[in-house]
Amino acid sequence: MVTPNSPRRAAWALHAAGRSLGLPERMDYNVALTFAGARRNSCSYQQPDRTSMSDKYDFDVAVIGAGPAGYVAGIRAAQLGAKACVVEKGDLGGCCTNVGCIPTKALWHAAGLMRQARHADDFGVDLTGVELNFPAVAAHRDAVVGKLRGGIKALLAGNKVALIQGAASFKDAHTLRVAGGDGGRDVSAEKLIVATGSSPVELPIVPFDHSVIISSDDAVRADQLPESIVIVGGGYIGVEFASIYAAFGVEVTIVEAVERLLPGIDEDCAREVVKVLKKDGVAIHTGTQLEGVGKGDGGVRARLAGGKEVAAQQILVCVGRRPDCEGLGIENAGLKVGDKGQLVVNEHMQTSQPHVYAVGDVAGDPLLAHVGSQEGIVAASHATGSITAAMDYRVVPACVFAFPEIATVGMSESRAAETVEQVVVKKFPFLALGKAHIMGQTGGFVKMVADARTGELLGVHICSAQASALLGEAALALRLECTADELAETIHAHPTLPEAIREAADGVTGFPVNWKG
Repeated sequence: MVTPNSPRRAAWALHAAGRSLGLPERMDYNVALTFAGARRNSCSYQQPDRTSMSDKYDFDVAVIGAGPAGYVAGIRAAQLGAKACVVEKGDLGGCCTNVGCIPTKALWHAAGLMRQARHADDFGVDLTGVELNFPAVAAHRDAVVGKLRGGIKALLAGNKVALIQGAASFKDAHTLRVAGGDGGRDVSAEKLIVATGSSPVELPIVPFDHSVIISSDDAVRADQLPESIVIVGGGYIGVEFASIYAAFGVEVTIVEAVERLLPGIDEDCAREVVKVLKKDGVAIHTGTQLEGVGKGDGGVRARLAGGKEVAAQQILVCVGRRPDCEGLGIENAGLKVGDKGQLVVNEHMQTSQPHVYAVGDVAGDPLLAHVGSQEGIVAASHATGSITAAMDYRVVPACVFAFPEIATVGMSESRAAETVEQVVVKKFPFLALGKAHIMGQTGGFVKMVADARTGELLGVHICSAQASALLGEAALALRLECTADELAETIHAHPTLPEAIREAADGVTGFPVNWKG
C-alpha cells in the first residue's frame, strides 16, 4: 500500500500516548491532530473561555439572520454556554429554506418522477395517462418549506436561543436597532454575527418586474408554469431550472455569455448534462450576450447578439447572487466591504471589527448553504473562546441537481497539475456498473484525480443518477487524506452505486477489475 505524506498518521501516535495518560478520547485526539498539523479547525470539541463574556450587554452573542449560517451559529453559541439571540426580519430558514435549496429540490424531485414515469414501461410498469398536476407539486413544495421553518423555530427554542422578529441594523459596533416585527428596540451584544444571506443579481437591461421578467426567487415560488421561458445564465441555478422546466414540458431556451454551460464545473461532467438537456429539447446559446428585451403580446422577446430573437412567455434571469448588506448600517459598525459587496473576513470569520463576524453568503464565495453552516459553527466557536476555530475550504463538496446530477469535491485536473508533480486521472463509466443497469441509469461516470507519486486523492467528480448521495464518501476520503489504495481496499456492498467509487479507485491504483481502466 502507498503511504501518503499525512500528518494524521503522526496524530494517531500522539492519540495513543494521550490515552495511556488517561485523557478523554475525543479531546486527546483533537489535541494530537492540532499538534501534528492535521487539523486547522479544532472548534468542535474545545470548550469556550467564559471569562471574556460581559454582563453589560443584553446578549453574549447576537446573530442577524436565521438562514443555514445564522440559526446554526446561534444554536452553537448557546451550546457553548453563551446567552444568544437570533434576529430575523422574514421567514426562518433564509434563502436556502425559502427560495433556494429546499423548494428547488422539491420541484426537481417531482421533475425526476415525471422523467421516470415516461420510461416506466422499460421496466414493465404501465403508467399510461400519467399527467403533471403542478398545483399539487407546488403544494408539496410549500408544505416541505413550512415543516422545515417550524423545525428551525423548535431547534432555536430547544437550545434556549432567543428569537427576535424584526429588521436589524447597526446602531453602533455593539448595538443593533431592531425595527418592526416584535416592535422597535435596541439589542446589545458583546459579539455579533452577520448572516444576512444574498439576493439575485439584477441586469440593468432587464430589470425584474416579478411577472414576466423574473428572478430565481420568483420562479421557485410560482404556482403556475409558463408555456415557454428564456433562462439568462447557464450556471448551476440556470441549468437546474432548465432541467426542471424541460421535465415539466416547458419550452426552454438557455442564453449564456461564456462558451459553455456550468463554467467552473468539471467539463466532462458539464458535457453529460448538456447532452441530456439537448435531448430534452432545450435550446442552448453559449458565447451569446443578451442585448435587450421587448415586452408585448403576453410575453417577451429576447434580443441576442448577432440579431437573433427568441420569444417566450417569461424570462428568468439567474446570473448569480450578491451578498445582502442593504439596510444593515455597516458604516455604523466600521465594517469593511469587499469588491463584490461581501463583508471581508479572516479565517475565523471575523470582520474588520474583531468582535463582529460574518458568515454565509454575506461573507462571499462560495455561496453554498452547507459552507455557510460550517462558517456559522466556526464563528460561534471562536466568538465564545475557541481561539483556534478556523475555516478550512480545502474540502468543499458541491452539487448540481440536473439530469444527471453532478457532484464534485476537491481539485480539478488543472488545479491538481499545478499543485503536485504528477497527476493520475481515471474515469469509471456507470455503463460498467450492475446497479446502474438495474436502474436504467447507465450514463455518467466517476472521475478520480490523485497524486501519482503518493496515491493521495485530490479530487472526485461524479456525474450520474444519485451523484449527490455518493459524494459524502468522496468528501470524507479527501478530508482524511486517503489514498486510492485505501479506498480500493474498502469493501463496498453489491450491487450499489457507491461501488463506482471503489472501481474508480481501482483504476487509479492500476488494477481495474470490472473495466479497462
